[in-house]
Order: sequence, then structure tokens, then C-alpha cells
Amino acid sequence: MTPGQPEEPQGVGLKERELWRLQALAEAWRLLAPLERPEEVYRAVVETAKRATRAVSVLLFLHRPQEDVLELVAAAGLSQDKVGIRLPRGQGVSWAVLERGEPLYLADVTRDARVVFLSGKPQPGAYLGVPLRDAQGRVFGVLSMDTAGGVGEILPEEEAWVQALAEAAGLVLARIEALEKARVEAGRAQALLELSLALEATRDPLAMAQEALETLLRLTPYHAGALYLFQEGRVRPAVLAGRYPGDFPRLYEEHPIRFGQGLLGHPRLWEGPVYVEDYTRFPGALRPYAEKGLRSALLVSLKPEGRRYGVLALGSFWEVVPYSSEDEKVLRLVARRLEEALERLSHIKALSHTREAALMALARVLEYRDLETKGHTERVVELSLRLGRSVGFPDLEGLRLGAYFHDLGKLALPDEVLRKPAALSTGEWRVVKTHPEVGLEILRSLPFLPKTALNVVLYHHERWDGSGYPKGLRGEEIPLEARIFAVADVYDALISERPYKRAWAPEEAREELRKQAGRTLDPRLVAAFLQLLED
Repeated sequence: MTPGQPEEPQGVGLKERELWRLQALAEAWRLLAPLERPEEVYRAVVETAKRATRAVSVLLFLHRPQEDVLELVAAAGLSQDKVGIRLPRGQGVSWAVLERGEPLYLADVTRDARVVFLSGKPQPGAYLGVPLRDAQGRVFGVLSMDTAGGVGEILPEEEAWVQALAEAAGLVLARIEALEKARVEAGRAQALLELSLALEATRDPLAMAQEALETLLRLTPYHAGALYLFQEGRVRPAVLAGRYPGDFPRLYEEHPIRFGQGLLGHPRLWEGPVYVEDYTRFPGALRPYAEKGLRSALLVSLKPEGRRYGVLALGSFWEVVPYSSEDEKVLRLVARRLEEALERLSHIKALSHTREAALMALARVLEYRDLETKGHTERVVELSLRLGRSVGFPDLEGLRLGAYFHDLGKLALPDEVLRKPAALSTGEWRVVKTHPEVGLEILRSLPFLPKTALNVVLYHHERWDGSGYPKGLRGEEIPLEARIFAVADVYDALISERPYKRAWAPEEAREELRKQAGRTLDPRLVAAFLQLLED
């Protein structure tokens, strides 16, 4: 018998225990897999464990790293009214399970000083706690059952149920988290794309700052933002956005801030972002501003071309916003975009360079998620433009933008589909085939993109013989810009190494294009493209 594990009843062998475990795991997965929200999973786990065992209490704790506590997120049985309780590190036997990352069995909970009785009444009984693990194997919570005041021992089949529920819950929660992360990434990518394109179209620096602040307030939990400029030794808000006390802007006239004072004079501000959890406890706080309810703040300096231009700030009133590295990352990114936009006002060359940098960043996002071979987007853009010029296509800029954004819709697809090493199932393939329409949905509301670019995004997987998707268009029903891009895309895919194939030699790729002419690709465009390659 392994120390810390329940005694195995006579006649129960390893094979039988493993059979129980597999049966329980299959049933647990069947129950949990259809769920779409974490709270539904928590509730289903404890309720199922309570029904399937003789437990008096079933508890599900999650580790909250920021506060370093175990929070009870779901419970069934005797302690179900204790949901929300938080145990600091070292308080409660569940911490031992979390720290060791292994199941823990106690034959009698009254004999272990670490046990916390949530009911307040110590009662004899057995305890079993098992760790919850994410997709990378990291422990993030504890599922436990106990029989305190009840039947006493925990049977092997009950142990199998609890362990199976913990294993299935970890996998299901990892899937839900991955889907939510993909949705958040897609939303953030769309917001930053909108900002980049809006900044390109704006020539007023204050309007640029307004766009940047509104984007930041959409992407972070802060509810107020400002652009501060330094003028004649004073710091003044040039742009305010979001929600703040109505008379707050007047403070800057009644109690002007000189450079070096208050939070805006923080000595590290010009070195990088500065976060203050509670302005009222900040050593340099200015009383009139603290009295107006200013609490948390996150600031970053703006230094276009290396000169001290101003400060981009996010704030909250009357409530604390905890520090988040994601918030800081977004603030840094938006500040850089704004700096670049400010530079573009005086440097036409910088305008072109910044837009290309934004497009390159988008291509790197796609490549970072393993959606494309490194450099694929840049190469296919260049090939598309060369072919477009050779056939006299009139909207080369629209073709270029469409080539950059052609696979943007894949950002909204789950990682387990995009990065699956094995062949996709029919259902998974159906999900992948939605990415042209998802990409169009992301981009169609942007007034800055021409119809040509949108057509490339939506129709780049249509085929000359009608076998493509999403519309099944045939021949010249397919917009010319999408047919141009398809030739370039296929050629680059052939000559690029992929996880599932070697890179083809250029002559092999040219021969394959000849075979596809009139089948999947426009034969006239294939001929023009092959001529380009020979010139």
C-alpha cells in the first residue's frame, strides 16, 4: 500500500482499480465536455462527486496566485454555504495537495492539525484531496471529498470517481480557457488594428490621443484616461476620456501641477510604465486630487523621436484596479503606436514605415500562433503584387492589404484545432473553413479597407473549378484579386517547409502550378505567374 493512500480492500486488484478509473474518467468526460463556462464545470464536478460517492462534503478550491490564497469556488454537501471562503497559504490540508501536486488521503481528519473544519465542528472521518492540473501539467486547484461525521472510509471506486472528475475538469477548463483566450486575442487584435488604421487616417495629434485612450479603456479595466502635455513648466491634461468626476478637470486650473510634482513627476516615469495601486497612499500624492477619489493609476511616457512629449495615463476613481502585466503590455503597445503616429505627422516616411511595421506585427502574430511558416505573409504579399502589376490590376494597395490580412480570421480559432499535430476531424475541418468569413467579420466594419482587400480575405480559398470555400464560386465568379492571391499563395506554400511536408524545389512547384491551371487556379494567371518566374 502506498503511504497516504486508502487501504485496498481484500480481493480488489490493480486491474479492477484501473478499470474503475477508466470507466469513471469516461463518464466524467461525457458529463463535463459539453459545458462552456468555468462556473458550470465547478458546479457539475462537486454535484457529480456528491452523487457518485458517500461524501459528506465535496469542495473545489482554486489557487489565486496574485493573492496566494485558495478560494472555494464550488461545494456540495455540508459546506456548500461556504463558497467564496479564502484560505491563505498553509491554512488547510488542501494546501498540502496543491504544493505536493499529489493525491492525499487521511484516514481520520481529526488526527491532522492542518485540517480546517469549515463547519466549525471537528468530526472524525476520511479525507481525499486530488490536484487539478492544466494542459501543461501545472497544478491550479484541489478537488476534495470527506466523510467527516459520516460513513468513515473512502472506497476505491469513490477514489476513482474523484480522481477522474479532477482529471476531466482540468482538461475541460483548459479547453474553455483556450477558447476564451482566442476570443480575447481576436478582440484585442481587432481593436489594435482599428487603432492603427485610425491613427493612419488622422492628422490631428489630439484626435490621435482620443482614439488611443478609447482603445485602452476598451481593453483594460480602468475607467478614465488622459493625455498630459508639458507646457511652460506645467503639466496639463490635453485630452480626457472615460468616466471621472465632473469637476475633476477644473483641479488642474485651481491646483496646477508643475513638472516634477505628484504622480506625473514620478522619477521613474521616463524609464518605463509606472503603476500606483492607491494614490491616497502614494508618497507624492497631491491632496486635492486624492480627495476627488483618484485611486489606481497606470502611466507611460510618450517620447516620439526621443523628445519628452507627454504622458499617457489610465486611472480609476474610488476603487482599486489590481496590477496586471497584460494591462501594462497593452498600454506600452498603444503608447508606441501613438508615438509612431505623432512622428508620422512630421515625417511622411515614418507614416509609411509605421503602417508596414503594423502589418508586419500582424503577420508575426499569425506566425507566432503557428498559423504560417515564418515569412510566408511577406513573401506572398510581394508575389501577389508582382503578379498584379504584370496583369495590370488597378488596386495594388487593396491587393497588398488583403494579402497581409488574408488569414486574420484564424486568430479566433481555438489552439487545439490550429495546432493539432494529427489530421483534423470533419468537425474540426468545418471550424477551420470558417476563417475567411471570420476574417471578413473582423475587418468589414473598418472604413479604411477597400473592397479589394475584403475580397481577398473572403474568397482566397475559392477554386477555379468550384471546389473551394466558403461560397463554392467558379471561374470568373471569383473576384480577380482573390484569384491573383491564390496563385501566389499556392506557390509559396509549395516551396515552403511545413511540419507535414518538405519544401518543394522551384521546378517541382512550377510543374504543380501547371497541373492546377484550369482546375483550382485561373489558367491565365498561372501562365502570367510562370512567365514572371522565368523573367
